[in-house]
Amino acid sequence: MAELPANLNTLWAEAFVAELALAGVRTACVSPGSRSTPLTLALARHPDFRVFTILDERSCAFFALGVGKASGMPAVAVCTSGTAAANFHPAVLEASHGEVPLIVLTADRPPEARDTGAGQATDQLKLFGTAVRWFFEVGTPELRDSALRHLRGLAARAVFAATRAPAGPVHLNFPFHKPLEPIPVPGDVPADFAARFPLAMRGRSEPAAPYARGTQAAPAVAPRVLQRLAEQVRAAPRGLILCGPMTFGTDGVGTKWNEWPATVAALARRTGYPILAEPPSGLRAGPHDQSHVVAHGEALLRAEGFRRRLAPQFVLRFGSMPTGKQQEVLLDEHPACPVVVVNPGGSWLEPTHHPAEVIAADPGLFCSALAECLPEVHAGDAGWRERFARADAVAAAALRDAYAAPEGLGDAWCEGRVFHELAELLPEGALLFTASSMPVRDLEAFAPKSPRLVRHLVSRGVSGIDGTLSTALGAATAHAGPAVLATGDLAFLHDANGLLAAKTENLSLTVVLINNDGGGIFEFLPIAAFGEEYERHFATPHGLDFAALCAAYGAELERPRDWADFRARVSRALGRPGVRVIEVRTERRANRAQHQVLWRAVAGKLALAGLA
Repeated sequence: MAELPANLNTLWAEAFVAELALAGVRTACVSPGSRSTPLTLALARHPDFRVFTILDERSCAFFALGVGKASGMPAVAVCTSGTAAANFHPAVLEASHGEVPLIVLTADRPPEARDTGAGQATDQLKLFGTAVRWFFEVGTPELRDSALRHLRGLAARAVFAATRAPAGPVHLNFPFHKPLEPIPVPGDVPADFAARFPLAMRGRSEPAAPYARGTQAAPAVAPRVLQRLAEQVRAAPRGLILCGPMTFGTDGVGTKWNEWPATVAALARRTGYPILAEPPSGLRAGPHDQSHVVAHGEALLRAEGFRRRLAPQFVLRFGSMPTGKQQEVLLDEHPACPVVVVNPGGSWLEPTHHPAEVIAADPGLFCSALAECLPEVHAGDAGWRERFARADAVAAAALRDAYAAPEGLGDAWCEGRVFHELAELLPEGALLFTASSMPVRDLEAFAPKSPRLVRHLVSRGVSGIDGTLSTALGAATAHAGPAVLATGDLAFLHDANGLLAAKTENLSLTVVLINNDGGGIFEFLPIAAFGEEYERHFATPHGLDFAALCAAYGAELERPRDWADFRARVSRALGRPGVRVIEVRTERRANRAQHQVLWRAVAGKLALAGLA
């Protein structure tokens, strides 16, 4: 017979954690604290959990976010009371808007200690407001059968609420009286407890089935709706498929991330529509049919001569709004063009306010079902698709020439080229996490197509730069293969404490650090013309030595001499243990000029080819 829990707090936490494990949760991220001791020890002692201890609560929550983003299953983030819980808020917001499953467990003072001036206490009830899918105040532990059954059900419901579409964060608040440690308390857990309350002992001595479970089914579309959409496609030969960053659910529910590309490629063949896809859609890298995929849509649509010749009649959009703004410019020039937005949770992801129809459906199942409604011979406007295919090939050649030509950029450090090089370097099965701000825009604009299956992840829920390193580390732990983070210097600095987690937990990640000494994205905005005010308040140069910063955390930093050296260093770093930072030093103003060189190169080649 299993040994009885030391006290009621221990019992309460162990029962809840056991049910989380039975629901399939496997990863926990905890930040040290006293009030959360029962939860922390219950997770640490459970054989099915992998527990990461991360000092910085903000880093802890973003790490859990990365696990959920890569795995589709929520990780548990645990902290003590007070400001510790508030530090979870940025990651909770990203999880909410990015539709990433996350379970937040905050420990709390018991009710009599609240609003009394007791230390480390604040109002934690609904602390995260509308950002969570579900909040519940668990209540102090009770030795009653109904309370223990309720507790088991709460764990199952938390997993269900976090993973059902639209996925997102849930928050459970656990108040505990002392003692918080597993110190025996006479009478707290009676000797005949196991016989009187067998439910509470489930999972301590032998495997058990979940006490409760939530079963999900991928949403499908009614046949009449599919027939109507098929008719719209037939009536609109000049259509587009736009694919922004995608999120995918848990295994066994709906289309998986590596299955989705083939389904949308099949739909493109039936419709004859080009696919303007950014890498986090999963469509620019992999063995699927990429004949309809356009990799350089941002560069093409920036060429006004090319864009002005386009008049799309119908748009199918999957995932979040594409990162590049030129697709939005194109649609704004044709405000009557109808847009159909497909996502599993039915979130109204349509910020352009075009005449839109939002369809709550699994994207892969939707593509397959709509393709079946279209005859094989339907090919749309062949000239329309061919125009995009030719232009994409011209743009790819123009960019390659510009990188290499002395009259172009030659061997100069160019931020956009980083993503061209990484696309060539990353092996089958690799993961690339790209930071927000300028890196994600350069990824969208300059990453070419690749036949190797590489997974791209970004945080585009609220598109912040905070938590970048920690999120990438969390994603790397949930990914079976080499992992790379491409980040700017400010995002790296903002989350430097992620390096501490990497050191203490023996984590591995290759970091490509693009250092332009400040906020390079502001160079592309009108504020850049405002001299010293711009430099001090927006560009914010820091002048930091990243080698010294990395050394303080035990991470290695390398500075390649040129692009050949960059390729060699990245190749050596991939898959090696530990954190290796490869720093590419660029200059903000030069970067803006380099982008203009690249845009002009593409526009010029399009004009010579008669496409603009």
